[in-house]
Amino acid sequence: MPAAPSLTDWFPPGLVDELLPALGEWSPVPRPGEEWPFEAATRARVLAQARAALGEPWPALPASLFARFARDGDRAAYQAPWDARRARLGRALLALAASGFSDEFADEVMDGVWALCEETSWVWPAHDFRVLDARQGLLPDPEAPTLDLGAATTAVLLALADAIAGDALDARDPLPRRRLRREVWTRVLGPYLERSEWGWYDGSTAKLNNWNPWIHSDLLLATALTVEDPAARSALVSRIVRGLDHYLAAQPEDGGCDEGPHYWWRAGGSLFECLELLTSLLGTGEALFAEPLIRDTARYPLLMWVGDGWSVSFADGPARLREAAPSVLHRYGRRTGQPAVAAHARALRGSADPVLPEDATPYDLRRVLGALLDPEWRAAGEAAFPLPAQGWLPGTQVLVARETQGTTHGLLLAAKGGHNDESHNHNDVGSFLVAVDARPLLIDVGVGTYRRETFGRERYGIWSMTSAYHNVPEVNGHGQPPGREFAAREVRAALGPGRAALTLDLAGAYPAAAGLRAWERTAALVRGERARVEIRDAWRLDAAPERLVLRLLLGGEVTVTGAGRALVRPAGGGRGLALAWDEAAFAADAETVVLDDPAFTRVWGAAVHRLVLTARAPAAEGTHVLTARPSG
Repeated sequence: MPAAPSLTDWFPPGLVDELLPALGEWSPVPRPGEEWPFEAATRARVLAQARAALGEPWPALPASLFARFARDGDRAAYQAPWDARRARLGRALLALAASGFSDEFADEVMDGVWALCEETSWVWPAHDFRVLDARQGLLPDPEAPTLDLGAATTAVLLALADAIAGDALDARDPLPRRRLRREVWTRVLGPYLERSEWGWYDGSTAKLNNWNPWIHSDLLLATALTVEDPAARSALVSRIVRGLDHYLAAQPEDGGCDEGPHYWWRAGGSLFECLELLTSLLGTGEALFAEPLIRDTARYPLLMWVGDGWSVSFADGPARLREAAPSVLHRYGRRTGQPAVAAHARALRGSADPVLPEDATPYDLRRVLGALLDPEWRAAGEAAFPLPAQGWLPGTQVLVARETQGTTHGLLLAAKGGHNDESHNHNDVGSFLVAVDARPLLIDVGVGTYRRETFGRERYGIWSMTSAYHNVPEVNGHGQPPGREFAAREVRAALGPGRAALTLDLAGAYPAAAGLRAWERTAALVRGERARVEIRDAWRLDAAPERLVLRLLLGGEVTVTGAGRALVRPAGGGRGLALAWDEAAFAADAETVVLDDPAFTRVWGAAVHRLVLTARAPAAEGTHVLTARPSG
């Protein structure tokens, strides 16, 4: 496969110096006096939402709320009012534009800008350097701001406030506009340019994941809209280009995202926004969108789509997408000349408002504006999901195959190899998922509400991260440990019209104490009149194990229907999944896994189930076949 493109070659510093427009010469929003393209229904919703908050106090962010993360690991208590403040300012800015810059909303915008500028820190508690070092304290130090997702998100919101409402603010008092530019520089752009401890920039202290393109997309727009000094503007843009090169160099050549489809929208999606903005600012580089890696990255959401709101859910992230931005994907598909990508994006939108879907949260002003100001997106006619028959990502080591191209009816198999140090990793080498009629029934449960433990040393004490709650074996009492060295071996895929299969050796994903010499697993979707999924396992150990277990996590009600037979039925009706195994070799036990975390219950309900198949007389060598068929 071709290497990742070098953005520094496309946009060298000399070219940036030459082509970068001065502050005020470029804008992503209509100029004063130009029309904003609000449809009547969207305009009415925007105005109603903003009016509902007028006169209400702004959510408070007391120090004790920030300190909760250090004290008990809770990060949501602070982030909820933090989000609410930014959502309120975003709504006020949209309402100001939708009202024709009426005085009704100008003070609301001024209040929001001032409130954000008065915050001691824009960082989320879980990311602050000082707080993460428990020896230093509970609270952020404004003299040494951390640059994280929260700080970058705030910077770009204030930058958009400058672009949309700067003149309205100046008409009241020029100080808020001057102050927001100063705060954006002091808290975000200056530290980015002047300090080097950002591991998300080059991978020096952290994995290169969605943080890199997400933060860079915000920094780039904030630079374009708030930085006056030409030398600083150019220096920032060139550093951002180099930072994105670090990210691209670390990406698999297949365009996959080992963080899963939930995070793709802030990984591949934000990468596209960076490239889109660079080419717009500099007026060059359009051919970059023909680069193979850039094109392949756009196709990832199509392959991972199960249907009816469900996605393949390896790694952290919910199996039901929550924060997709289909207008971004639609532009991505158009810019890369891929109608199927654009069609998938339009299908994701369905009948929702193209600018403000009912479930739009958290309020992302940048992406709302992108949808509002894209006439092709707003006018796009209905489209069906492309639903490719199959795909294999050799770098990410993920296979997805459906029974019939173009329809969600029937079976879908997703299987993975990889290693146990992926971004947002679960210990799941060799795991697989099976859906029937767009309903996952053999599942990965995903991740619970983020807390301190989620990204700390306690991560693999969380049940949903462990191999015991993924569809992989347990050998001699050992599951899969975390670590890059615990990886699949001899991974190969075979894709054909009648069968799609992933074969790999799981032995390398287990510690030496498990005694495994080899464990070959083949996960296959067999098409045709007797369509089925087959999981074939063949193992060889140093000696007969004391215990050998196959575990299956189930997203529906399970009933053991007979010897070597079980039925999994989805909540709410529909076809189920009939499972069959070798009853003479494996005894079965069905368990209930009670869920009480909202991050789980909103996807799976009050419980999932686990089918535990335990070898009756475990031997040093053996084989087994599990089959799964649709059941009416």
